[in-house]
Amino acid sequence: MERSGLSRWLLLGLVVFLGFTFLPKLFGEGEASHQPLKEEGSALPANRAEPRLCDIWGPRFRAQISTRGGSLKHFELLTAKYRRDDAPIDLSTTPDVEQRRQLRFHWRNEAVKPSSSWQVDYDAVDYRLTEATGTSCTLVHEADKVRLTRVIRATERPYELELEETIENLSREKRDHALTVETTAWRSNKEVSGHMFRVSPYITHVECVLEGGSATRMRPDDFEPKDFAEEGFAVGPLNPGDWYQEPKSSAYAAVSNAYFSHAIVPLDFAAGAPACQLQIEERWDAARFKSKGDDPNAGAMYRARLAYPVKTLEPGASARYSILAYAGPKERDLLAAAGGGKHDLSELIDLGFFSVIAKVLVAFLLKVYSVIPNWGIAIILLTITARTLLFPLSVPSIKSMIKMRELKPELDALTAKFKDDAQARGLAQMELWRKHNVNPLKGCLPQMASMPVWFALYTTLQTAVELYNIPFLWFPDLSEPDPLYLLPFVIGGTAFVQQKIIPMQGDPTQQKMMLYFMPAMFTVFMLFLPAGLGVYMFTNSLLGIVQQLSVEAYVKRSNAKKQSAEIQVKISPEEEASVPSKKGKRAKKAGAADVADPALLGKGKA
Repeated sequence: MERSGLSRWLLLGLVVFLGFTFLPKLFGEGEASHQPLKEEGSALPANRAEPRLCDIWGPRFRAQISTRGGSLKHFELLTAKYRRDDAPIDLSTTPDVEQRRQLRFHWRNEAVKPSSSWQVDYDAVDYRLTEATGTSCTLVHEADKVRLTRVIRATERPYELELEETIENLSREKRDHALTVETTAWRSNKEVSGHMFRVSPYITHVECVLEGGSATRMRPDDFEPKDFAEEGFAVGPLNPGDWYQEPKSSAYAAVSNAYFSHAIVPLDFAAGAPACQLQIEERWDAARFKSKGDDPNAGAMYRARLAYPVKTLEPGASARYSILAYAGPKERDLLAAAGGGKHDLSELIDLGFFSVIAKVLVAFLLKVYSVIPNWGIAIILLTITARTLLFPLSVPSIKSMIKMRELKPELDALTAKFKDDAQARGLAQMELWRKHNVNPLKGCLPQMASMPVWFALYTTLQTAVELYNIPFLWFPDLSEPDPLYLLPFVIGGTAFVQQKIIPMQGDPTQQKMMLYFMPAMFTVFMLFLPAGLGVYMFTNSLLGIVQQLSVEAYVKRSNAKKQSAEIQVKISPEEEASVPSKKGKRAKKAGAADVADPALLGKGKA
């Protein structure tokens, strides 16, 4: 493929991308329909006790549990790495919305029609704090029909909580309950919208991770009004019809963004195996705005829950439920060690389509960092290694470009000769390529084979929480764009150099446009991408220039030797003897016999 043709495809792809990105914003989203969500129960006690907070201090975090609902009100990360504006990051985004807090236990699933009366009369209850040790909280709720005892404790591992709740039937009749345990995150549309070419790190999704390790991930566009008619949203024994229910057995449910996740893992199946259910609930003011895109405060509740089967308790009987919760950064070693290694949460890291390759790159990156504890240098070494290993795939492409450049005068002549006949010009070009054994596709195909590695590397660096809040050189944070905007222009400069040393084919106007357009495009890209990706792109471009120049020098030397050998083969012994070369003079001095030129015999010159 000619480089000019490749550039045209890149330009076309950019135009399509910009069209899909910005045209909806110019003309408005035009969508005013609401999701067909069921009305959820909101029965509350008439008289509510004043809420109290119980602090749990664990490795690298502090959690605050509210007695109102017994759910998580705050979850702060205490290490210096996870501080913003000199304050710890709080992973709780719904502290003031009681029925959307993390670790909410709800005993009345709307999908269940109980055979007897509900064990718990309300959709939210108040607990009494009976014990607080600093590392655990014990909460009790007691009414005429039920006693709930919840114990929440920190484990010995970072960012983990264990929850155990016992429900007892205090009445003289059988009672039903159907427990759901939920985690939720609120994100406004402003937070999740990207800036130019950068994907927002706050883009959030909900997921069910299956027993085999694969994951079902869903995003807001999976919960458009029309999507609720699909099979996964069918009304069932535990699904009221507005949740997506994973049909396969799930290991855990989670709400995640690029760097952080909150997962809930069932530990005890005595009361039955729960189903994993997902929902993204849009919220916008339809009374004031025609579409959700017009509401500046619009957003969504990202919800994931474990829905246990309905259970009937005889008088005096009880049931126990145990949950492991992980709320924290997606650090690979911590996720792998979750639950003492019994519940590997590594699948929470979404490495994209080329995850198999990305996992190898991550393992190498972590190994380099273990030897040289500097993430910037680790990125540079990873890029050098990948570029070196893929270099054999680049050689045919570089050689093809060199041959195309050598044929440029002849191609220009054909263009001028057949300027009014595109078909004849194309046939003439193909004949020229055949004559000189040039195949434009031969150089592109090996390069395309290396693309999965570069896509995987891009995804790896885009989702690596290890780069979060990590300084390098003048960058205060490798996960954020360069605040001084120096690196984007340096990358643009290297792209310009690459364009200069690899001239494109085509008319001069197109060449001049691409000479400046491609570097400008890379510069604009990097204004908004994380600095860690910029370090990778600069190193990759620099190595590309070095490899290009090295191959060109090698080809020149090879061609010179080849031409020299061809000249020696074409000159006959008689012709060689007639040339007054230095080699001939040396032969005479050595006593070699002179050979007369037959053309000079009989002319007095012999």
